[in-house]
Amino acid sequence: MRHRVLISLFVSLMFLATPFRLWAEEGMWLPNTVENLSLSKMKKMGFALKPGDIYDPQAASLTDAIVIVDGGTGALVSFDGLLLTNHHVAFDALVSASTPQANYSETGFLAKTRAEELPAKNYTVSITKSFKDVTADVLSVIKEGMSDEERQKAIDAKSREMAEAAEKQGDGIEANVVEMLNGLNYYLFVYEVLKDVRIVYAPPKLIGYFGGDPDNFEWPRHTGDFTFMRAYIGPDGKPAEYSEKNVPYKPKKILPISLDGYKEGDFVMVMGYPGSTFRYRESYSIDYRQHHLYPYQIDILQRHIDLLEEAGKRDAGLAIRYASEIFGLSNALKNFQGSLQGLRRSNLLERRRAEEAAFMQYLDQHPDLKARYGNLLPQFAALYRELESYEMKQNILSGLLTSSDTLRLLSTAWGRALDREKPEAERSPAYPDKAIDRIKKNIPETWKERNRQLERAYIELYLAKADALPEGQRIESVDRLFAGKSGEERRKAEAEFAQQLVGNPRFNSAEDVVKLFDLTAAELKALNDPVLSFVASAKAELDPVDQRYQRFAAGVTRLRPLYIEGMSRWKKTSLYPDANRTLRFTYGQVKSYKPRDAVFYDYMTTLRGVIEKDTGREPFDVPERLKQLATARDFGPYIEPRSGDVPVAFISDTDITGGNSGSPIMNGRGEMIGIIFDGNYEGLGSDYVFNPALSRAIAVDIRYVLFVTEKVSGAKDLLKELQIQGRAAAGTASR
Repeated sequence: MRHRVLISLFVSLMFLATPFRLWAEEGMWLPNTVENLSLSKMKKMGFALKPGDIYDPQAASLTDAIVIVDGGTGALVSFDGLLLTNHHVAFDALVSASTPQANYSETGFLAKTRAEELPAKNYTVSITKSFKDVTADVLSVIKEGMSDEERQKAIDAKSREMAEAAEKQGDGIEANVVEMLNGLNYYLFVYEVLKDVRIVYAPPKLIGYFGGDPDNFEWPRHTGDFTFMRAYIGPDGKPAEYSEKNVPYKPKKILPISLDGYKEGDFVMVMGYPGSTFRYRESYSIDYRQHHLYPYQIDILQRHIDLLEEAGKRDAGLAIRYASEIFGLSNALKNFQGSLQGLRRSNLLERRRAEEAAFMQYLDQHPDLKARYGNLLPQFAALYRELESYEMKQNILSGLLTSSDTLRLLSTAWGRALDREKPEAERSPAYPDKAIDRIKKNIPETWKERNRQLERAYIELYLAKADALPEGQRIESVDRLFAGKSGEERRKAEAEFAQQLVGNPRFNSAEDVVKLFDLTAAELKALNDPVLSFVASAKAELDPVDQRYQRFAAGVTRLRPLYIEGMSRWKKTSLYPDANRTLRFTYGQVKSYKPRDAVFYDYMTTLRGVIEKDTGREPFDVPERLKQLATARDFGPYIEPRSGDVPVAFISDTDITGGNSGSPIMNGRGEMIGIIFDGNYEGLGSDYVFNPALSRAIAVDIRYVLFVTEKVSGAKDLLKELQIQGRAAAGTASR
């Protein structure tokens, strides 16, 4: 145990003592480590703040203005709870609020009064209240002789215990313990979660999603990807569910907005909640993702998108309902495609293998280090060989059991019933009472909105995938259903079985399904229902496969901290923690780039480029009002002097990833100059290796945000809430 704590201390010191360069600093840093960065070089680049302005546990700082919004990030911009995030982050809320008669996902929305603001269904805003290193406490549960699984279960149990204790601080508090550097460090993060979030203003889709999927992850970009939302709390000042009696949240800190703009080479910084990166992965993980995981994900996502689009073509109401889901899946699809291409283009697998070979040679010359690190790579190799022997079966079977509302809920009810038969200490964390209560509460709405035709199509998709599995990974519970059948005969039988599953009269009503969660395994079995019987046999087949994967995960979780430590000691390099959906700080410069031979991309786009892309058809159909403003050159104070036009978007070499959507990009004074909404296609492989020459963060210019809000939609009163600074700010504030 003492040895593990010493390892943690060694790594903590390494990612605090960091050599810096004058170009973009790779890494997404915890806000409390900014004081350990090379501040003198940052100041030369244009950083004009103190570390305490970024993070101060005793006083208001920028950290208090940066929030989690759904799957993205947002920035508080007024002391009445107003926040800015991306149009695509808020898009699901617009879809949920829409009807065929009032389709806000297409037309946009403006609340002229606070009473008109639309509830953002299922959205929350989370504010980081505190975070601290709890490595010693978490690792104190590790005992000599523990297996990998016992070790991981102990860590998970301790982490849950610490999080639950922190959540007792008050109403609306949520907490979780997260690992840093693949388990070399652990941090406890505590959040205040606001449950009443409302849409204030969203531009029309032809602005907020201009360019659509063809422009996704591309530069040059001309998308007004922003939305204003507002967070509310109860009259007593505590987080509360939606109520007309609620009042706007009063933040400790907000971001001022600057109209001064930027130029090539200017310092910029980003704060947000990036999702995940994999900068320290062993070659075996890269190989698995490049040759197995990404190809599978790309194929299955495309199939799902196709089925949703077909459903939307048959029914206009479904087209509205599935718009957000299609967007999310399409975004993930292009991300995986770009990541796969990035891995191939960078030759990262070959480079990492070469590094590991050199590392092994280094260890041969250092027997003391070889004793500690010399067996890591063979252990990784064995674990991944085992994974590849069952991962296709696991993917297809787990996909099948979650492919439809029927199978997903029946599978959960059956799994929970089996779990309740175990002693409490041995029960799975997959079925907590709180989560089950939420599932039961949501079943009526789920059943009301379910699309049986789409469910059948999903089930048929996975049954056909199961039929294509190789020997050694066949799904017996599925093969038994269609024994002796192949080709078109099997496809027909699969379609009939899918119909039987979703059309089962026993589960016609939501009430019938809710009741299943209160039955024991014996009572469920006594129903003698063929669908439940299939679910039980499929779960019985999946559970041991999942247990094999848990052993794999526990094994790599034990090995990766040592791998990272050993490689870092060999290279004598500094470390920063991978992204893991916790608050981070990153900085760089506004910067153009050359993606390939004879091609140069400038750092900024303008309204002229929007007009140039106009085809009159989605997703490049420019709204008439925007064209009128461009023709009349009615730009107000939002004109960029050097271009003589309204700036739309710009790029920087800051280090971002998924989850940074909606993150504010600020100048060196901490003033908001834009909103991050994407990364470029050439940089998609940067989740694995950051390339400052090619990786770019794409942001919508705050001046375009204000221009569209005021000039296109006439929302002048909304701008009065903002603290606008810089050129022409006085004129803006007076309107």
